[in-house]
Amino acid sequence: MGGVGKTTAARSIARRYDLRLYSVDSYTYAHAARLPTEMRSLDEIWVDSTPEQLAAWFEETAGNRFPLILDDLRRLPADVPILAEGPQLLPTLVRPLLPSPDRVVFVVASHELHRRLLERRGSGLMGVVRDSGRALENRVRRDHILGEWLEDEARRTGLSLCTVSRVEDTEAAIELQFGPALRAWDALGDRGDVGERRREENDARLLQWRANADHFDDDSGEVAFACECGRDGCAETVTLGLPDAEHLRATSAPLTAHGSA
Repeated sequence: MGGVGKTTAARSIARRYDLRLYSVDSYTYAHAARLPTEMRSLDEIWVDSTPEQLAAWFEETAGNRFPLILDDLRRLPADVPILAEGPQLLPTLVRPLLPSPDRVVFVVASHELHRRLLERRGSGLMGVVRDSGRALENRVRRDHILGEWLEDEARRTGLSLCTVSRVEDTEAAIELQFGPALRAWDALGDRGDVGERRREENDARLLQWRANADHFDDDSGEVAFACECGRDGCAETVTLGLPDAEHLRATSAPLTAHGSA
């Protein structure tokens, strides 16, 4: 479910355990370039559609993207566990591929928390549609429909699902679910090239950010990138604007927090 802190929690766990992180949202534009073009305007999608239609559209697009997600994951080196996260990883899509049920957890928020999160976080989308209030209500109701469907599917397939009332609880829920796998990996000791994993993570975010900036003609703002120093368990971040981050990457300089190089 969107807005429950999955990405923030996944980044924290991946950096603490030196996992490879795959965030579906970092590949939105890359996947869109390989799929049929959406011909509807943002108003037609988010203002003129019903929440039920939006939920059905999300399920359809998630199914269309899933083979591309699998292609991405298969291309990643298999030298380290991969923590993959994204609202498109629906139970019906991932269940047939799981080696065991304990390798997935679904997180939903209470309705009250979810609305607060969406209102607080906002969205660039809401500023470019003709009726932002209706678009927000459609998004909230769509997510409630998807959340209810997710709960039903998780129960039906026997997969783990937790409902959080605070964003801070999401990371603990994920770490608890993956505890045995994380401890087994942790016991191996050798972390390999951690800096390369963080660079890969940052490169995906950079490409996504550049595509979004070009789409909306706005490259302002800053992002907290993962530190690429290569130290085991480094959780430091490097906050940069898009032009500065691209400049550093063009010079092949690693993105490192102060004092971490």
